[in-house]
Amino acid sequence: MEEYPVIIVGAGPAGSACAKALHDEGIEALVIEKEEVPRHKVCSGILFGQTQVLLKKYFGSLPPKEVYCEPEIIHASDVEEWNREKGFFRYVWEIPKDGQAFPQSYHNVWRNTFDYWLLKKSGVEYRDRCVFKKHAVHNNKIEVVLSQKGKGTRAVYCSYLVGAGGVNCSLRKALTPSGGEQGKEVVVYQAYYRFSDMGNLKDAHWNVFFEPSIGDMLSCVHRKDDFLTLCVGGFKGRNLKKSMETFKDFLTENFHVVLNEMERDEGCIERLSMPYLGRGKVLLTGDAAGLIYLNGEGISAALDSGYRAGKAIAQGMQKGGDVIEIYKKESEDIITHVKLCMEQLHFLTT
Repeated sequence: MEEYPVIIVGAGPAGSACAKALHDEGIEALVIEKEEVPRHKVCSGILFGQTQVLLKKYFGSLPPKEVYCEPEIIHASDVEEWNREKGFFRYVWEIPKDGQAFPQSYHNVWRNTFDYWLLKKSGVEYRDRCVFKKHAVHNNKIEVVLSQKGKGTRAVYCSYLVGAGGVNCSLRKALTPSGGEQGKEVVVYQAYYRFSDMGNLKDAHWNVFFEPSIGDMLSCVHRKDDFLTLCVGGFKGRNLKKSMETFKDFLTENFHVVLNEMERDEGCIERLSMPYLGRGKVLLTGDAAGLIYLNGEGISAALDSGYRAGKAIAQGMQKGGDVIEIYKKESEDIITHVKLCMEQLHFLTT
């Protein structure tokens, strides 16, 4: 029988941070990831100030040079919203937490190499192209059914199971089968375009637009190496590929941007839901737990909640106690900050 003390579903920042915390405590864990790593993911790929603080605290350093793309730095003051009446003005994407202000120079990275760096830094075993199918509790052990490409389906056992698979985490769905805690969903679509001219858009800026003709949420654009990254979003039912074409026309007509061929595109779901940290011996972290900071920023909350989940498991295994209650108590400040961020949300066009 194959068994691990902890199995973590998802190899993003939350999963890797949880794995790192367990590794720091000498506890073996297995991370499973449904995609082949390194894998692309819909995300701005911007490391905010709090993320930088947490990386140094939990992983000991910021990422190496190969993780970054140009422009390497986008200053907080250069994240700007635009409208037809006022032109460009500052858009706030991060606020202080518990009275602590964070660095104002944001780092521009590729999410595939950043996430892969985190996973390797965690120090634990991982399996990619491995899909979580279901779980069941038997005699205080959790049976986890996995399907790995080329190796078929099999059961693996653990004492604790962690959902770190983002908003579509199947573990969250399994814990809340009624769907009542899933929250409002926004579908996000992102594309990378080669370009000939940025027109009137300034380099090393991150521009945000609230145009109902484009989407139900903000649309944004910034440069990553030889590409302009365009992002649009809307509630289910909106044709986001059409929205992307509208956004491209909008940038051309208003800012004289010249876009060429698309390199790749990707999509995901953002969910505005109440925080839910799990139950029993199944813990949820990051997006899967509904832990999202201001205007959809998720890496900071993922790193912090993931690491604390790992520490809670370690404490429960080493000293006893209800791990979920330990995790909830240790995460009170994260949940308080999530609620504060929701009160200041400036994300939707309506």
